[in-house]
Amino acid sequence: MTRARICAAFALCKKLLFRNATLQYYLRHYFNPDFDYLHLKPGGGDEASDVYSLGYVQNAIRGQVLAELVPLDQVKENCDPRFILDHAEFPVGANTCPAPKHPNFLLSTVNGYVFYLNGKITVKGLLNVRKDVSFETGNIFFVGNMAVHGSVRAGFSVQGNSVRILGMLEGGVARSRCDMMIDGGARGGAGEHGKIDAGGKLLAQFLERMEARARDNMVIRKNCLHCVVYAGSNLLVQEKLYGGVINAYGSIYVGEQIGNRADIATRIYLGYAPHLIRQLEKIDQIIAGQSQTITHLTAIAGHLPPDATEASRKLHSLREQRNQLIQRREYLWNTLYLDEKSVQNCRLICPGTIFPGVEISIGRAFTTVDKRHSSVCFRLEGDEIVMEPWEAKKNAGSLA
Repeated sequence: MTRARICAAFALCKKLLFRNATLQYYLRHYFNPDFDYLHLKPGGGDEASDVYSLGYVQNAIRGQVLAELVPLDQVKENCDPRFILDHAEFPVGANTCPAPKHPNFLLSTVNGYVFYLNGKITVKGLLNVRKDVSFETGNIFFVGNMAVHGSVRAGFSVQGNSVRILGMLEGGVARSRCDMMIDGGARGGAGEHGKIDAGGKLLAQFLERMEARARDNMVIRKNCLHCVVYAGSNLLVQEKLYGGVINAYGSIYVGEQIGNRADIATRIYLGYAPHLIRQLEKIDQIIAGQSQTITHLTAIAGHLPPDATEASRKLHSLREQRNQLIQRREYLWNTLYLDEKSVQNCRLICPGTIFPGVEISIGRAFTTVDKRHSSVCFRLEGDEIVMEPWEAKKNAGSLA
């Protein structure tokens, strides 16, 4: 073999070796590929042991970058040998795909959680929590739909798109952006009530000592006892309702009993948007707290110019904040009053028994039930609340 041929063969080998080297890629992950929900550790940026935040799920939203193919010679970080690839090909699993305009990126095509399944990067939109939400799982925040196959224990919270709890909500917190179903019912814990916040409909077996909000219809299969309720549309309680404060934008139907013999305070408000009522309640609480502080600071620095001392500056700032909140409160009240035409369609219906002492407001009208009645309907006539007999067959579909 001549020297020229030897040099040419050497150059070809070098070219092939270089080509093979550049064909290797590194699969860079933007999630933890070794995540294991069965072995969770408390989270905390400063080594704090937060037993309520264990990171039960790795969320991925639609369009999020999950992984990237990078030529190996361009990788600066330490490479995990498991993810050095000989070909530029993603381990594509369900609900993932390469970006159309940037095929070196792998994207999620749904809202869900990301993990490896049979060697493939996979995203699932439904999260099944097959145990109680407790110290074993920590709080769970999920961007997709969630089903809890146990109960949510006191002090813990869940949040998802649509949420179903097959057990109970026991002094915990449940939030959903859409509908929520609580098969076992919800009971507030000792010392403070549990909370429910549904962005759509709410269906529960029972509610007891809860604060419950739904922006659509709310259906309680049994009893609603000692609760604060905000129903964005209609409320249906199949058995008993007593104690607490009930707000509904539409109508309320209670099958067996409203109030009770013990004369427990039961207040029912119809016709106003519950989310505005709740904002007003929060504003009133803040104003009350600010007023107490202002009274205290006025005694200390009320005679001084606003910039004289730290106390006088704080006094001036609080007064301005309170004035802004008062203006906001007035705006919300005016918004409520503009919606008063809708109250003419509101009804409080009780085919069973309503006890004396129950307070009823429909729009601006107010009345207190003076004695026990059975099978009655309350509605607005002019500016007054009237009571009339309720005939189920004749009035069927009034809540529709």
